[in-house]
Amino acid sequence: GRLSRLDGLLLLLTFIVWLVYTINTARKQRSATEKVLAERREWLALVESGAGLVLLVIAGRLIVTGATGIAVVLGLHEFIIGATIVAVGTSVPELATAVVAKLRGHDEVSLGTIIGSNIFNGLLIISVAAIITPIAVNWQETAVALLFGLVAVVMVYPPRSGLISRWRGFLLLGFYGSYLATLLLIGF
Repeated sequence: GRLSRLDGLLLLLTFIVWLVYTINTARKQRSATEKVLAERREWLALVESGAGLVLLVIAGRLIVTGATGIAVVLGLHEFIIGATIVAVGTSVPELATAVVAKLRGHDEVSLGTIIGSNIFNGLLIISVAAIITPIAVNWQETAVALLFGLVAVVMVYPPRSGLISRWRGFLLLGFYGSYLATLLLIGF
């Protein structure tokens, strides 16, 4: 019923293994990376990244405070608010990046942004939080989210053509709607 510090350490170790693998894979593709990096000045990228991080921390605090307030006012369980309003709000940057990347013909960036974000959230963020203080887990809430998440992963798996079609996108949106409806019906 809880993620212990040991669980957090195991998740963190898994994240580190994934990150090392990803870095090694990226090094093999260095020629493409150097072309992209050559377009910008390094100091500007560092300043923009620092400013973005500061704004992200401020926005994160505002989102959590606002979501908690909404949950109290509407009389909803905080898990439902977290799985809906907070999830959508924190996914907007990934959505914007994915749309811009798609419009510019960089499908790999679009998909990488979504997958990378989920790996960071699932392995790094949860592990650090559990290491700081163990996390109480309600298996009923988690089971619904994990079941829907597993089905969503299967639905996103690309066919042999490598293209995730528009109809599958609509199907995924409908599936997300059914997830939200299920959360509200269960009403934790």
